[in-house]
Amino acid sequence: MAHVLVIGGGVAGLATALLAARRGHTAEVFERDTRAPGPTLDQDFFGWRRPGVPQAAQPHVLLGAARAVLRDELPDVYAEMLRLGARERHELDWFDVRPPARPGDEDLVLLQARRIVLESALTTALRAEPGAVVRYGEPVTGLTTAGGPWPAVTGVTTPGGGYAGDLVVDAAGRRGGSAPLLARAGCRPAAVERHRTGLAYFCRWYRLPQGVDEGPRRPWTVTGGAFAGCAVFPSDNRVFAVTVFAHTGDPTRGALRDPAVFEAAARTFPPGAAWLGLGAEPLSGVLAMAGLDNRWSPLADGRGPVVSGMVPVGDALAHTNPTLGQGTSLALWAADRVARTAHRDPGSPGFAAGYHGWALRTLKPWFDFQAGADAAVGDRLAAGVAGVAGVAGAAGAAGVREGGPGRVREAAALFECALEDPEVMRARARVRHLTEAPGRAYADPLVRARVARWLAARPGWAPHAVGPDRAHWEQLTATPAALPLQPVLPSTSARS
Repeated sequence: MAHVLVIGGGVAGLATALLAARRGHTAEVFERDTRAPGPTLDQDFFGWRRPGVPQAAQPHVLLGAARAVLRDELPDVYAEMLRLGARERHELDWFDVRPPARPGDEDLVLLQARRIVLESALTTALRAEPGAVVRYGEPVTGLTTAGGPWPAVTGVTTPGGGYAGDLVVDAAGRRGGSAPLLARAGCRPAAVERHRTGLAYFCRWYRLPQGVDEGPRRPWTVTGGAFAGCAVFPSDNRVFAVTVFAHTGDPTRGALRDPAVFEAAARTFPPGAAWLGLGAEPLSGVLAMAGLDNRWSPLADGRGPVVSGMVPVGDALAHTNPTLGQGTSLALWAADRVARTAHRDPGSPGFAAGYHGWALRTLKPWFDFQAGADAAVGDRLAAGVAGVAGVAGAAGAAGVREGGPGRVREAAALFECALEDPEVMRARARVRHLTEAPGRAYADPLVRARVARWLAARPGWAPHAVGPDRAHWEQLTATPAALPLQPVLPSTSARS
């Protein structure tokens, strides 16, 4: 069995170490932060400053693909998340009566929880694992390598000393900085594929009032307009996030940092109006995140792997914009792959090449789908800011950027039709939860026929934008809305 050294103690790093230990390997995690998730969820989530992990305070959701890894490989972590307040929601519960079950429906379930819930559950399990240890406050500052024509990583160095291992896993995220370490170790630069999104996100956290355990099932929790959109992310312990997104080139976006302006903007979209209308208690200010991209960073180029003895997982390999919520699923897939194969000569060039080939087959298609979806959304929002008519946000989520108005109309119709047709909704959900590729799910003759009938019954239908018009938007972002501001201290009523 192998000794695995993991750089980074986030979700990807903790999962890699835990899965490896459960497979009989030993693992050491090196985390630059000096602390782990503590005894209370709210205290950590709202009070823990984590500049290296800006997405930690943003909304998260675990898709069916991530849930399946936890359910099948880490059932204790899955159970702990539920104990801590995570909630499950089946996609087909959109309908008043769930349609008859089909094989695979069991994987179309969202696990709704803040990131801190997953981190806490992973940390609890890892602490009890005899084959693993986490070294907090001990960042990796260098790599040790063996001599020879092929750069081969054999360990890491930290301020505390050197550590030898059979495999080093880069789980340090998109800001981990492994590139300089590899350069100093003599590796040629790896090829990086990067797609800017042009999207900016503004979110605020709330808690439902006492006695209100669930928010509205409808309207649909994501709504896209011509130049902005709104999403609601139900989470654990009656907590939910409202997110407003806009293009980075929109001059009005800065006003959304004001809580009153943010709420006024969110209420102009059906999801924001429905959830904020329940009298929820604000738990935070407005949290902004921009400069987002989709970045594919394999430790390989056209000649193959640039190093052996080291592989990337999580955002260090496939950093995806949170629009589709794929990040945790792809990270857990990679962590599971490492754990299942770490006994196969992990320091060899063959292992590095095999891992890279697996990533190209398994992860890259979903990365490409994400990049296409974000390009379409970014184009639509940019066009809306420029005053050109946009298309429905659903078209962007279908990954459609080219193909003309007819293709855009068809893609948007698929998403509208899914809200009424369980079979089309099932296809949409299978793509969303990474159980079936979009090219296959949406090409199904049954799905195409149902969408075609839906369109034929609506000859004048065209993709439409939901939300305010531009004049109204500029008016509400120009002057802070007259909404009462409430304290933003987190409530102490959450389960811990």
